[in-house]
Amino acid sequence: MNVGIVIVTHGGTGHSLLEEAGFVLGKRLVDIPVVAFNHSADRQSGIEEILSSIQKVDSGRGILVLTDLMGSSPSNLVNEILEDNHGVMVTGINLGMLIRVCNYRKANLERLTQIAVEGGRNAVKIFQK
Repeated sequence: MNVGIVIVTHGGTGHSLLEEAGFVLGKRLVDIPVVAFNHSADRQSGIEEILSSIQKVDSGRGILVLTDLMGSSPSNLVNEILEDNHGVMVTGINLGMLIRVCNYRKANLERLTQIAVEGGRNAVKIFQK
């Protein structure tokens, strides 16, 4: 059993990242639900969609929720419900982070959280001539 992974982002960002990660890895990542935050939807429906996604992937080993922007509506909603679920949120999702997480799905939640952060940081570099 793997740690469950859920992506919660603004608009189609999460879907695009998941699709590209699947392309790089050479497989469809169908077991990672994406919640596309809708600004026009009410708050409760957003919370319900996130909870439903968490329940879908919860195998008892914990949940890793990846969000795009700390302090934004998607991460604020996730933060409200994490306490009642065995989950961790990592903000600042990028393609490097997502690929690393997908490659280490069998790790425990604590280690997978570290891998997510390391993968995200390692994907950010400055190149200058």
